Amino acid sequence: MALLELRPPVRPPDQGIRPAHKAPLDARHSFTLRRLSRQDRLVMAALFIMAVVFSLWNLTGAPSYQDDEGTYTAQAFSVHKGTLAPYTYWYDHPPLGWIQIAALNWIPMLFNLGDGTAIGATRYVIAAFFVSSAILLYMLARRLTVRIPFAALTTVVFILSPLSLVLGRQVYLDNVAVPWVLLAFYLALSSRHALAHHVFAGTCFAIAVLSKETLAIFGPALLLTLINRPRWSNRAFSVVGFLAVGALVLAFYPLAALLRNELLAGPDHVSLQEALTFQFLKRSGSGTIFETGSSRAELLTGWLYFDKYLITAGLIAALVCLFRRNSRAITLAVALFALPIVLGQGYLPAMYIIAVIPFLALAVGVGVDIAWSGTEKLWRHHAGLKNPLRGSFVVALGGSLVLMSMPQWFEQDRELLTAETNTDWKNTMTWVQDNVSREDVVLAPYSMWHDLNSSGWDDPWSMIAVEKPDLDAQFDQIHPGSWRDVDYIVVGPTVLANIENLGLTRTGKVLENSVPVKTFGEWSINKMTVPLEELAVRGTP
Repeated sequence: MALLELRPPVRPPDQGIRPAHKAPLDARHSFTLRRLSRQDRLVMAALFIMAVVFSLWNLTGAPSYQDDEGTYTAQAFSVHKGTLAPYTYWYDHPPLGWIQIAALNWIPMLFNLGDGTAIGATRYVIAAFFVSSAILLYMLARRLTVRIPFAALTTVVFILSPLSLVLGRQVYLDNVAVPWVLLAFYLALSSRHALAHHVFAGTCFAIAVLSKETLAIFGPALLLTLINRPRWSNRAFSVVGFLAVGALVLAFYPLAALLRNELLAGPDHVSLQEALTFQFLKRSGSGTIFETGSSRAELLTGWLYFDKYLITAGLIAALVCLFRRNSRAITLAVALFALPIVLGQGYLPAMYIIAVIPFLALAVGVGVDIAWSGTEKLWRHHAGLKNPLRGSFVVALGGSLVLMSMPQWFEQDRELLTAETNTDWKNTMTWVQDNVSREDVVLAPYSMWHDLNSSGWDDPWSMIAVEKPDLDAQFDQIHPGSWRDVDYIVVGPTVLANIENLGLTRTGKVLENSVPVKTFGEWSINKMTVPLEELAVRGTP
């Protein structure tokens, strides 16, 4: 009787039919929000709090406000007025990124967050996207079957990286697009019968591209994620749904241009065709990374200065990801992203690196998880080595983390969370608001343009962004006297570089014929002093 009790129960032969109430094997083991374990809930709550604290701490103190931040802030506030930009919208980027910002930026303004400035308040909106990216990164790691401690490590690395913290709190469209890409990858890894999830993944990816077009480079990696699974009964439906719905959403952009009669180039109007031609063919390049002193080489140096450890560890870990089937798309994503940096010569923006930071952190988490799995296999064959191997692994991982965080991460994060880099910017703006007549024509950098314009000028051609006299044809219609009609110019750290790089000859003329009347550090307010011979021709271009 005892022997009979030890025998396995007799089971009927497998008829090859799975009971209808049972989920597929990959669905039962797939991470899902509907079946969160207690450990996952606790870890996600802790990571959420951590991301909120680090993204909001000293948000308006550092880093310094940038012109691109001011541009997207001004465009977001223009959406409230029913336009896509305060000046002529010329299809430099799809507008969905700042439309999303506009949907949220009234909230911090309502509570007077951001030191009473528009750009400061908009950073609170970007913080919401940063926190979303952090949580989605953990969810994605767990769906890739990464163990809870290493999935948490993935998110902690993303949150604490100085490169991530510096760029992740600034008003850049890349920060708006990143959570949509991560959500697309998360949905693409859903169970094999979740056709709606795969279709929605295509929608999310299209939203990401319409938020910042450079993220289209992740398309092949996302498609690989979708199809690279061991069992999948409705492969064709999911792929077709993913591609069709994604393409349909993307088509709204050229369709909008077509409806505005701005799809193709023509006289007296901007066009999507001209914008694409400028971005891909006419825009001045950044050189190569192998060219000493090139903009591309300097950008790479700057990225490595902020976090050489994450970039290096992420690139190495991306190769380790090849050893696990479901993580090979990470390798492809990092490789595709690095390709234009290494081989390209075209224009490379400083914020380009933002999109790959979560994938570098994810590669680190997956790589550590793969290494732990290999260590487990080793001690199963050599039971006596279990404790030494475990201890060595923990020591090696802990030592690596200490090396990454001390001193570079600690010092840079501490400075970011304590520095006050926008004091001169605020003093300059306040002086202009208090001392310059609303009847005067003023040129101001985009970083403070919206705040100045909304403080009494309320006219984009009286308070003018420094680029617009040269880059917007409407300036000639409003100011027939050209640069001579300007009374003041606000000069910041980027003005001289923009005059040179963008060929701003009219703004350059204003600067040449002006003298500082007030200075705050690197900022100054210059008043025009037109020579007598110029007064005779004032009113002519």
